[in-house]
Amino acid sequence: MKIHSFSKVLALPLVILTGYYLYLLFQPGVSNTVYIFIPVILLTFLYVFHGQIDYWWMQKNPPELDVKMKEWLSTYLPYYNSYSEIRRKEFENRLVLYVEARSFQSVGTTELRAVPFDLKNIIASQAIRLTIAQKDFLIGDMDRIFLYKHPFPSPKHPFLHTVEVDAEDGVLIFSSEQGLPGIVNPSMYYNIILHGYIQAYLALHPKLTLKETEAIGWDELEKIEGINSNLIIKTCGFEDLDLRVVNIVAFFEFSEQYVALFPKAYDELCRIFGQKPVSRDLPF
Repeated sequence: MKIHSFSKVLALPLVILTGYYLYLLFQPGVSNTVYIFIPVILLTFLYVFHGQIDYWWMQKNPPELDVKMKEWLSTYLPYYNSYSEIRRKEFENRLVLYVEARSFQSVGTTELRAVPFDLKNIIASQAIRLTIAQKDFLIGDMDRIFLYKHPFPSPKHPFLHTVEVDAEDGVLIFSSEQGLPGIVNPSMYYNIILHGYIQAYLALHPKLTLKETEAIGWDELEKIEGINSNLIIKTCGFEDLDLRVVNIVAFFEFSEQYVALFPKAYDELCRIFGQKPVSRDLPF
């Protein structure tokens, strides 16, 4: 049996020791109860840093991805099925670690709520897809993901939109109403989840050279069946979309068409992300 919370294992003897010293406090003639502060201090340390401790342990001893999630990946993500067994295992391990390391919260009318386990994994699958060939699959300090059920306004963008990235605060915000269809059926719906993670990735790598990719505008992109500027703008809720991001979404979602139309940009993005979506080649 694998241990999922190493911090709880460490805490157990400290809790017992604290209870023992508490018992001694009520015994007459006992004078060494001052030692109760040792386990109390250690328990406080574990409470504050339990997330980091558990994540470190999981890196060393990654748990198996839930069987139902493996079935979901196989059913809805064609590229996952195209990976070799080693690559699929790497994908699954990273998915488990990403969900453990990141905070997911659902935004309700009056309060924040927990996000269901399967929804966390579905959202996170797009981050792992993007970074599967790179060391930093957590995408820097982008550690908070907020989900609305529908398009939302925000202080920085006071109009309805479906995807927002704040690299300074380490926040990604998505509308699940538009996000989930884009993951499972990208030919019909724009993948705003992948869009958001790409936007975050570019924000954290401002010195990336995308000369070939930046040269491709809407007129060229719309030659790809599945890319429609009006639909994408309407789905995202922003008129001034970063076309580098849309290009990279097309690179992943419509790779065969993308390489046929834009071979130089395709090669450029292959070098940057360390993978070739057409051949599913991951040279790592």
